[in-house]
Amino acid sequence: MPRRRSFTEDFIRRFLISIFLIYLMDGFGVLIALFIFMPLIAEIFRELEEPKPAPLPVPPDLPKTGTRELLRNGLVIEPPEELYINKESKIRVGFRNTSRRRFSVEIILDELRTWGDVSPSRLRLSMREGEFKSEFIRFIPRKTGRFKADVKVKSGIFLVRIPVEFEVLEPVEGIPRGSRAESGEKYLTPNLQTLFERYEEVEAVGEGGFARVFKAKRKDGTIVALKIPYHLTEQAGKVFLKEVTVWSRLKHKNIVELYDANIVPLPYIEMEYCESSLAGLDKPLNWEKAARLIFEVCEGLKYAHSKGIIHRDLKPSNILLKNGTPKISDWGLSKVVTESRSTTGVSFTPLYAAPEQISSRFGSTDGRTDIWQLGVLMYELVTGRVPFDGEDFVEVAGKITMEEPERPSRFNPDAKPLEGIIMRCLAKRKEERYQSVEELQRDLGELLGGGYREELRKSVDFSRSAYYAGQLLLLHLKLGDAKEAYKYALDLKRYAKGEARKELEELIRGLEIRINEGVPVPAELVEKAEVVIHEVSGA
Repeated sequence: MPRRRSFTEDFIRRFLISIFLIYLMDGFGVLIALFIFMPLIAEIFRELEEPKPAPLPVPPDLPKTGTRELLRNGLVIEPPEELYINKESKIRVGFRNTSRRRFSVEIILDELRTWGDVSPSRLRLSMREGEFKSEFIRFIPRKTGRFKADVKVKSGIFLVRIPVEFEVLEPVEGIPRGSRAESGEKYLTPNLQTLFERYEEVEAVGEGGFARVFKAKRKDGTIVALKIPYHLTEQAGKVFLKEVTVWSRLKHKNIVELYDANIVPLPYIEMEYCESSLAGLDKPLNWEKAARLIFEVCEGLKYAHSKGIIHRDLKPSNILLKNGTPKISDWGLSKVVTESRSTTGVSFTPLYAAPEQISSRFGSTDGRTDIWQLGVLMYELVTGRVPFDGEDFVEVAGKITMEEPERPSRFNPDAKPLEGIIMRCLAKRKEERYQSVEELQRDLGELLGGGYREELRKSVDFSRSAYYAGQLLLLHLKLGDAKEAYKYALDLKRYAKGEARKELEELIRGLEIRINEGVPVPAELVEKAEVVIHEVSGA
């Protein structure tokens, strides 16, 4: 018995015959074509007239209980073999979709913050049927011992809590296992004790690939930080002394101050103590807060670049925070590092490295290398993740040199105002980035200033108006724009009283002199303005 043609096949057959007849017979061919299609037209009408049975209910892909089970079974968390206190580790967090459809989840790791610094603390993953996706989070434990925490996995209205358990170890004799110090020379404990006897209340507060950091109180009551390298070879010792010399020349509000350094009783540096860093911030941040932080970091970098010094290893743990003020740390010490996934012995940290630090075809490092790293910092602040990540140096380096990053607004729509600045910083070719820190800072200032001006225009509150006028004054002083600063100094004068008003009038006279003589605004005037603005607006 011949196979019955489908409706589509029959339609195409009749259509082709009709075209051929119309071509040969003109108008008469149209009439014949109509008769050819009559059976199909009649069949369509019959189907329309016949009552259709009610459609069978489509069974849901996953019942509610199945969804929760899917969330519990799909989560994958792979910590490293060992976690050490105050040492950054990578934890793979992922999800395997075992459903029969596309599935999206949010993985919430906020409870890990009880035990340390987590970045990012939330992951959003979307997977096709049967697909597995994962990302690495950075975790710096701040307590030792075995701990339990609940990881939340959410999809739509469904939320499950999944307990996880980790053990955080204390490094052997203050040195992580596998470090160069353990495999070679060890700390001379008597020398370390001799150094600590000069201080009171010494406690370990952090460590990295090169050194361990202690908080200590000097005999005069000053709280300081002590950075003590694990181990120095002869060559590394020379670099240590050279970089300490460079750092000691840098005196700026946005640079961590180096108080002292010596190699006796063992190599160490004593520096300004800061209570936290960008690494410890809960991300993502609002774009305006991120822009303000990087604007201030630009102040310190601008000063360093004017001295012919570039950092080349800017990362969250190297931007410390003291009473909310960002300060750049580790000027050169981080170039002498142990090899690991996040830090190699090639004078940079891969996750924040610029293309020219990886391949010579992008040229040599210069001030624009710092600008790239500022772009990575901004990206991480507003998204909670770095633009290029991977399981090892080769994967990370390949992405940095060959791939374009996802736009920040894909992960955080709030980042949109800052997106253009970030993407320009992350241009592969140095010629396409900002050509100086001043140029980058001007764009950040324009973005921030626009918001301040709008708030000042709308404000009817005395204290808020004084705050925004003060911020605009300070912003333009730091950008070196004396004329705009003068304008907002006059605005601020309306809110000043008493002694603060007299000091502000003196500041205004100083600005007038510099505008008339065409000389730049000195750092001393900026510092004075900060004091006056605080007295007037309380900011």
